[in-house]
Amino acid sequence: MIRKMPARTAACGREQGGAVICTLALAMMLAACQDKPADTPAAVNPPATNNPAPAPAPTPAPAPAPAPVAQLTPQAGASGQVSTEPRKLPLSIQGVSASGATVRVKSIEIGTDATVLDVSISFSNRITNSTMLAHLDTFLEDENGARLQIKRPEDNRNLTIHAGETLNGQLVFMGVVPASARKMRLVFNEGNPDDNIVAPGLTVDLPLQGG
Repeated sequence: MIRKMPARTAACGREQGGAVICTLALAMMLAACQDKPADTPAAVNPPATNNPAPAPAPTPAPAPAPAPVAQLTPQAGASGQVSTEPRKLPLSIQGVSASGATVRVKSIEIGTDATVLDVSISFSNRITNSTMLAHLDTFLEDENGARLQIKRPEDNRNLTIHAGETLNGQLVFMGVVPASARKMRLVFNEGNPDDNIVAPGLTVDLPLQGG
């Protein structure tokens, strides 16, 4: 004989059955959580490599200032330095040879490419009627031995002078006297003695700076 249970008992049974189902569902969820692999940690960006910062480009050095151009300015006292402007110096110097030739130098003009002597030349000799003052080397010589050779006149290349005659004029020497020169030496017929009646040797010192 089937015994009917009270309605309350049946409801309770239903409640217990629901609780069992809930319990099983929760257990399955827990089991699924345990079986699930742990979340893969987010990829961590590797630490940035501390690459050295590029070296700054070298600052170009400023271009050197152009060297000043040396000015070629004449300097007093410099050896060999020549005068750049003509100048004329008054002189009153006389030289006499034993053969009777007399040379008087009245001035010297130092130009830019030649040196000019203002001279008066005379000759007197009882043996010969003439002589030559530039038959051999005739020149101006400075203190260092540099020579300015005479420019021989076209109409009287040997400077021939007759007895009793006086020649007034200019003797031109090719070249310029150094600005530092204190004196010059005027030489006629180098190497000949002063008593040579054909071509007497004669030397005259010419002071240029007061002594």
